[in-house]
Amino acid sequence: MVLSLAGLAVSTYLTVAHFTAGALLCAEGEVIDCGTVTTSEQSELFGIPVAVLGLAFFAFLTVACLPFAWRNEALHWARLVSAGVGVLFVVYLVAAEFLLIGKVCLWCTAVHVITLALAAVLVTGALRRSNL
Repeated sequence: MVLSLAGLAVSTYLTVAHFTAGALLCAEGEVIDCGTVTTSEQSELFGIPVAVLGLAFFAFLTVACLPFAWRNEALHWARLVSAGVGVLFVVYLVAAEFLLIGKVCLWCTAVHVITLALAAVLVTGALRRSNL
């Protein structure tokens, strides 16, 4: 749940920055440039800011990772499917940063790392639950 909350916090920050056009606290250089990444064409999917999608993703997983939710079989599968979708989305976003935009956003990278770590925790938990 700590990872979900961390992802929720960073996604909230990125969402607020997106809608207020505020400058992100991020060093800008030859490779690192959060502003370029978060305002690129790839920062939206079907008109929805990627930051908002991240916010929804982590809000769901925060609730789905509460203690009561671990006893719910449907939420067990929803957590795993969400984690899988999250990992695929991270692959897409990292590819977009390197191949299309040519810049890297450190805040986005934080979300990517949190997503991958959360997926690892959820898959490990699922494997333990099934005694594999």
